[in-house]
Amino acid sequence: MVQVNLFFARHGQTDANAQQLLQGSGLNGPLSILGRQQASALGTALRDKDLDMIVASGMERAMETARHVLAHHQGLAMSTDPRLNEISWGMMDGASFKTAGPVLEPVVSKWDSGDFDAKIEGGESINDCRRRLLAAVTDILEEAKEGGHKNVFVCMHGRVLRVLMAALVDKDMRRMNRFTHTNCCYHHIRVDVVGDIDLDKMVFEAVRIDVRDHLKSLEINRPETVDSV
Repeated sequence: MVQVNLFFARHGQTDANAQQLLQGSGLNGPLSILGRQQASALGTALRDKDLDMIVASGMERAMETARHVLAHHQGLAMSTDPRLNEISWGMMDGASFKTAGPVLEPVVSKWDSGDFDAKIEGGESINDCRRRLLAAVTDILEEAKEGGHKNVFVCMHGRVLRVLMAALVDKDMRRMNRFTHTNCCYHHIRVDVVGDIDLDKMVFEAVRIDVRDHLKSLEINRPETVDSV
């Protein structure tokens, strides 16, 4: 048996966040100046966690954030997995939140009522995201089990972080919205890995949720920005 600590973090702020644009997988910009400061603070906060693995989505904002964490863990390499990418908002990717609102709100309302196949035209549904995210986490845990790795850092995005936490911790997608977060916060969950990996049967313990203490010195301890809808 391997007991694995998973640290799931959201990336640092981007200019699209600051400009209140709906930022899905269709936007792939770097971190803003503030985002780099946030990522540096996250790296410092996790420097004593003895990380064995560092994984980022395939998007620049997540990879750049993860590199700040990697800087404190000599000898590790960062891997990337596009299955951890942010949800696609389809035709609304990159639109201002004000413009996207009338299109987005009915879809989010359907999610709230349990219709997880609803999606914006050209975009992804919650079920689409859930399938790829769980496949990625299965592979991460397989690697952790084979390597005896106990502490794993994963950098990803707002909406998919909600999807993943609901799927793993609550086993109930209707509870997505209880997982609040801001740029460069993290969730710490723990799981015992024994035998074949079946995420539906495994118990994921929430150790700490929405950890953002390390951000206080930046005076950014505030609710998440619009790409976390």
